[in-house]
Amino acid sequence: MKNEDSMIPLLFSGLGEEAENALKSAGRLRKWHRGDLIVSEGDECKGLFLLMAGSAAEQKYTPAGDYSTICLLHPGDCFGEELLYSEENKYASALEAVSEVEIFCVPTEQLFCLMESFPEIRENFHQVIAKRFRSLKQMITILSQKTVRQKIAYYLLTLAEEQGGDRVVLPVSKEVISKLLAIPRPSFSRELSLMEAEGRISISARTIGIADMPSLKKDIGEV
Repeated sequence: MKNEDSMIPLLFSGLGEEAENALKSAGRLRKWHRGDLIVSEGDECKGLFLLMAGSAAEQKYTPAGDYSTICLLHPGDCFGEELLYSEENKYASALEAVSEVEIFCVPTEQLFCLMESFPEIRENFHQVIAKRFRSLKQMITILSQKTVRQKIAYYLLTLAEEQGGDRVVLPVSKEVISKLLAIPRPSFSRELSLMEAEGRISISARTIGIADMPSLKKDIGEV
């Protein structure tokens, strides 16, 4: 289980009272409903979005209206941080709420002023960027797996490590997860059922019990 400290958004972690109050005063909390488009591809990035509650998906749409899910954002994750230092300040992908979400929005200029005044906020922001790159690298590793089984196994093992146990809760629906893993929904469901029949996992709605951890690790080439 995660401890209480792990639930504090990284941007706010370890701040003194003055810095924390200044950061809270600089932004505002906004809410979106499931299915709402929070930003569209091509929109101008005017600040940092910090997810406080719920889940959102970064989506890349085609001209035909199809889309791929690039990554999922959960409480504590940020969106738009890579654009704040870039000459290109337009979003290359869309952000969609996949549940009820609350996002703390901090305008770019105010965030930069805060980082000048409070080195701890600047350090936390740099850690936010580093976390984003680690997450993207992890997602590339999952997508580079050759088979549907390997992608699912790697993803479940990643969740088990993050959630600290052999029973993991999918953060969003199976449909969104299948998009994230670039697996057709029927193939995703079929492979999960097969893994359950083989005794590797047990499935109850969005909770998946990992019954045979060694076999999952063997599936992805770990001993």
